[in-house]
Amino acid sequence: MEPLKEMYSPDWVLELGNHLNQVDVRISPLEFQKQVFSSPWRDMELKQRIDRLSDVLIQNWPGPIAGIYPNIISLISNLREKGVADFNFPYIFLNDLVTKTGLDDFETSMKALEKITVFSSAEFAIRFFYKHHFDKTLKQMQKWSKHKEAFVRRLASEGSRPMLPWGIGIPEIKRNPEIHLSIIKTLWDDENEIVRRSVANHLNDISKLNPNLVLEFCEGKFGKSKELDKNLKHALRTLLKKGNKKALGFFSYNTKWKPAKIKLTLSKKEVKVGSSLEFEVFLEQTPKDKTKIRLEYKIGFLLSNGSYGHKVFQLGERVLLPKEKIKINKRHSFAPITTRVYYLGTQTISILLNGNEYQLQKFELKKEK
Repeated sequence: MEPLKEMYSPDWVLELGNHLNQVDVRISPLEFQKQVFSSPWRDMELKQRIDRLSDVLIQNWPGPIAGIYPNIISLISNLREKGVADFNFPYIFLNDLVTKTGLDDFETSMKALEKITVFSSAEFAIRFFYKHHFDKTLKQMQKWSKHKEAFVRRLASEGSRPMLPWGIGIPEIKRNPEIHLSIIKTLWDDENEIVRRSVANHLNDISKLNPNLVLEFCEGKFGKSKELDKNLKHALRTLLKKGNKKALGFFSYNTKWKPAKIKLTLSKKEVKVGSSLEFEVFLEQTPKDKTKIRLEYKIGFLLSNGSYGHKVFQLGERVLLPKEKIKINKRHSFAPITTRVYYLGTQTISILLNGNEYQLQKFELKKEK
């Protein structure tokens, strides 16, 4: 699969240059393409390429934001007329024009981000304004949480997340994750799924910092609709994986239940990097109980310092009838991935049933031949 950074192909950048030329005739499409692809473009990762696009555009439109705002709006209008859809990730560099030329003009910058976020999400850009204008940005986000446009409402939640991936950290938000509770209360049952999903991710971030705050928020909100229950479950996913009894109780998982019998069988005790760990789980229900169960497995990955980092994976959810017996066969891949470094040596695997851990076993991860 081609790396995401290759979405900025020579043809794509040249076409962007053509659109820019229709907004500002001083911009030559070929010259714009040449500037973008100047060395060291080939060595740049995705974020660096996004940065390059905004820098080259600022060479042509040096700012301040009040001067280039009309050009940005005209460019977006031109792209839409040519069939480019909204919420379009490749154009995220347009937000960088605002952060690089507009930090001293809060009002115009907010006007720009309100428009740009519909076309290409502005959650990363808004965090620069939290850095420089925290109180004013907080008020703006609260206002946007009631905006008629769903993508702007989403920005109010997504851009204010305590632990936004890719986003610059905002210490004030991490220290006080409850500061955006009014936004969450406004948006948790929003009519639009993209907004609700953002709120669920925001709540999940908070659960890593202040679990009780999220548990208190979610309590009493279940049963309004299947869709909202699904979003609440997504918000509680970290607490569920950690076996939090209150979170599990929200979904009727009996944390005191124990199976009549459980057995974890590994096909091999040695696994090579690049291959998979194959295992089987056998469960037998008690003679009289009918139990809703949440099945997971937990891998203890050996770390460079000799300790273990644990990650929980789903095996499924089901209702076990009295005396019912089930077998589950599963493979866990140890193929190299960019988000994890494997350290050779002893790893662990265990089974989680309604948050309780069973059958811890060890296996060896060996070098790929």
